[in-house]
Amino acid sequence: MAWREVIKQAVREVVLHPERAPLDAIAKCLSTDDLGADKENVEALVMEELRRLHEGVLARYGLRPSEFAEWRSRQR
Repeated sequence: MAWREVIKQAVREVVLHPERAPLDAIAKCLSTDDLGADKENVEALVMEELRRLHEGVLARYGLRPSEFAEWRSRQR
């Protein structure tokens, strides 16, 4: 996938900054790249990755279990 690194960075930013609104964090990350017509698709993929995020894939995003736990606790 062409936008894999952008998606990883956006997921990481959302989790590392749980005090920010997720959609704002995603929009900020995606604004730094010229996604063109793919922007909506990439945004949807980021949201899907966040929905499916679990302890088994944290290393893919460079996240620690404690960071994930903090993010999850603020989502409820």
